[in-house]
Parts: sequence; structure tokens; C-alpha cells
Amino acid sequence: MTDVTVVGCGFMGRNHAHAVADHPTLRLTSVVDVDEETAAAVAAEHGATAETEFDRAVEDADAVVVATPETLHADQARTVLEHDRHLLLEKPVTVDTDEAWALADLAEETNTVTGVSFILRYDTGYAGLRETVTEGTVGDPISVRAKRGITRGESERIGGRGHPLYYMNVHDIDAMRWVVGSEIREVTGIERRGELASVDVPDVMHATLSFENGAVGTLTGYGVLPDETPGGIDAALELVGTDGTATADTPGTTLTVNGASGYDRPDVRHWPVVNDHMDGAVKRQIDAFARAIGGEREAEPLATIRDGAHAQAVADAIYTATETGTSVAVETAE
Repeated sequence: MTDVTVVGCGFMGRNHAHAVADHPTLRLTSVVDVDEETAAAVAAEHGATAETEFDRAVEDADAVVVATPETLHADQARTVLEHDRHLLLEKPVTVDTDEAWALADLAEETNTVTGVSFILRYDTGYAGLRETVTEGTVGDPISVRAKRGITRGESERIGGRGHPLYYMNVHDIDAMRWVVGSEIREVTGIERRGELASVDVPDVMHATLSFENGAVGTLTGYGVLPDETPGGIDAALELVGTDGTATADTPGTTLTVNGASGYDRPDVRHWPVVNDHMDGAVKRQIDAFARAIGGEREAEPLATIRDGAHAQAVADAIYTATETGTSVAVETAE
């Protein structure tokens, strides 16, 4: 069994802890949070130990899932790697892209399993889009369009973390790179502000992207959906190839509920709990992490820390483009 600690007991940390606790080859030994009561509640749910000390938890574990605020990622990830522990790091990699490239270098110097939690790579819809390219179903990709919208309430809850490019659209940036199979080399951007001035984030952002393989793309992010929006999200990825098209959307219509509290489309792809067990993309990602730790190198996490650094560099370029009104080249450390 591999002893795992999950650091950070927010929404995603709880999901990761649940998936780890369910896994047959992993043992959730501890959960860590600065709030002692929060850590104790999550630990009690899964039969783990509650910790408030990060360093002690890392020392006692074989693998670490870091799901803390991104301002803590760089130091915590570096500590995990320096202790030769396996690492699954929530996105974005850090708040500083130079640090992200440095962490990618450090990760590649270790003999441990490392990855970034880009769960769209484990989403059946987005993975299916990727297969239409790798199997030649739609021919060569020539255009890709991504959008991701969240509710006004969610924007106000997390807006203080910074620009939504980093906490929201970085998912789409990685998915676009992965599906198209090419790096993004240049971007433009424009945004509108006003409705979300209280948290100093744009209401909507549009970007255009040029890929190294000649494909082009557009990315839209917005945070002003009504709070009663079914599923709380509106996201999609549309791909155009030389021989066809393909589309994935979220939350989809697999499950719809029209009851006393209104109409809803609950998530059934990313973190659904089925018969008390974590399922969906979160489960599949943890399963890949576990299999890679067990020696199945082909099961290495689909997104590396270097992938995370690439996505963050694209987000930086889009941010600069929206600020300057110019076309911006994506700067990488390679």
C-alpha cells in the first residue's frame, strides 16, 4: 500500500481525499489543513489522521496530493520533491511562471511520479475529442474553440484569488494544447469589466490563439452566469478538422433534475459520488497516479508539471495581450 497525504481540505482536496480513500492500492493516512476542525472532519470521514503541520505529514507519507491555494504551491511542491515523495499538484502550478518552469525541471530530475491535476484529460468528453485527432477521425485539427463560464456567485467567492485565466481558463488552455497536439505560440486578448468590479476580475474575456502546427483557436471565459444556472457552469470544446468536427460540453444532459428546488444538471463526469464512492475524472486521475506509482509507467499522469508550466505561460501571454491590446508571443523556458 502507498501511504498518501492530501494537503488542503477545500472542495478539490475533499474530492481527492475521497478518491484516495476508495482506492485499493492507496491508503489515506492523513489530511492537512490550517483549520483544525476542517481537517478533523475530513479525516473522520475517511478514517485518516488530521494534521495541521505540512512538513510532518509529508515526512510520514509516500505520496502527496497538494490542493492548497496556489500561493502555497511552489514551496509545498518543492518540499515534496526534495523529500522524494510522489506528487500530484492542483492547478495552476504556481503564481509565478518562472517558478513553474523551475519546478518542472526539478520534477524531471527525480525518480518519483509527478503530475498536475488537469482533470479534463480524464473527462470522457474531452478525452474522446483527443481520440478523434489521434485516431484520425476528423483529420488534422485546424480550429478549436473553448468556452468556460461560471456563476456570478462563484466568481465573487473565488475572484480574490486573481485573474480567472489562472484558476478557470487554464483548464481550457491545457485541453486545447492536448487535443490539438501542438503548442500555442501567439495570442491576442480582449476583456470587459464592470459587473465583477468588487472582486477586480473581468466579466468576460476573449482570446485568439495561433498554434505551432498552423491550427487556430478562440478561448472565452466569463463569470456572470446567474446563480441558478443548471450545473453552475457552461463549458465546451469544439474541434474542427480537415475531415470533420467534434464537440464536448459540460455539464451535459446525462442527468437532469426538475424538482422542488428547481431545474438542475448535476455533474456526473468530474466528481460524482456513486454508491458512496468517488467516480468520474477525479477517480480516473487518482487511479492513473496510483498505477504509475506501482510501476506502470504508461500510466504516468497525463499532465506533467511541464504541461502546467506551458499552460501558465499561455495564460500570462493572454493576460498581457488584454492589458496591452497587442499580439503577444508565448514565452517558454525551452
